Amino acid sequence: MKGRLYYWTWLFLILLFPVISGCSADEELDDPEKPEQTFSLSLATFWPATDFMVAEGHNKWIEEVEKRTDGRVQINLHSGESLLGAREIYNGVAGGVADIGTTCPSYTPGMFPLMEAFELPGYQNVNAVSASMTAHEGYKRIKQDLGIDEFEDVKVLFFWATGPGDIMSQKPARNLDELAGMEIRAVGGTVPPLEKLGAVTHSMPMSESYLALDQGLVDGILAPNDTLKGFRLAEVVDYVTHTPFLYNVVFMKIMNQGTWNSLPPDIQDVFREMNDEFAYEYGRLRAEHTKLGLEYGMDEHGMEFFELDADEEQKWLERIQPVVEDWIKKQEDRGLPAEQTVELIRELDEKFSAEYPDY
Repeated sequence: MKGRLYYWTWLFLILLFPVISGCSADEELDDPEKPEQTFSLSLATFWPATDFMVAEGHNKWIEEVEKRTDGRVQINLHSGESLLGAREIYNGVAGGVADIGTTCPSYTPGMFPLMEAFELPGYQNVNAVSASMTAHEGYKRIKQDLGIDEFEDVKVLFFWATGPGDIMSQKPARNLDELAGMEIRAVGGTVPPLEKLGAVTHSMPMSESYLALDQGLVDGILAPNDTLKGFRLAEVVDYVTHTPFLYNVVFMKIMNQGTWNSLPPDIQDVFREMNDEFAYEYGRLRAEHTKLGLEYGMDEHGMEFFELDADEEQKWLERIQPVVEDWIKKQEDRGLPAEQTVELIRELDEKFSAEYPDY
């Protein structure tokens, strides 16, 4: 009797066990209470918290990332070089000191030679929107058409650019005679044309420019007018000479490759869908604040604004004409497809200058 009871009891348990186990597994897989994985990422930038690129640009991008990932990605912003210096951001992101960084390729001269082509003089470069879309699409085209990626050790999110900039100085630079010998802060591709015009250039991050101007280490700076307010340069310069044909500086938002690889595909898709959108959005912000910065400098600090007359502008253009040819020869001698790069950028510059003429 006991033997039969023992047999039937074990048979019942054996038959019941898969049902119990299956219910348990299904309940675990479908458990609505189980939390999804979250990611806390750091973002390093050289712009101060008060500058519009942080207040209206980076903060909006962060909010959108958190919103579109339903809070699964949280980004901690470290502005004003508080985590990494301007020259350190690229290598700091590549090395994992920060998960994300925004910086300027020309802050590390010679490291990204083909990117210098975007900052050469002579493009239409009508505003920051067209310049930003040219840089953003240009990187993708260089990678696709020419098979070159100068940023292989990080994940590139997107590029944007300043668009045209002006000479802002402590003494007038209305002609070549006044510019000759003037000590000017400049970076990247803006250095050769200024030197052709007779200025003496000094390369430094924007974050160091206020002090250099205040202490008399330089006489002026070639930069977009938004810096008059965002970096308080209106306090240390008195004159603006309009030189849109001289200036364009490219910026980038990059992510540590290991961080990128750790993100689930759906979160990676969120970043991808935002890249084109914010390349445009950042360009739009820059275009608007370029106008606001000049107005601020003139209205609040009494700065004087100069336009070169036609004859004087022609003299400047003739002086800088060899810069592009010199750059192409130098890079071609190094085995780089420099002429193809410049032709590609000219094509995109013409396209986006026509597409976004009114910013």
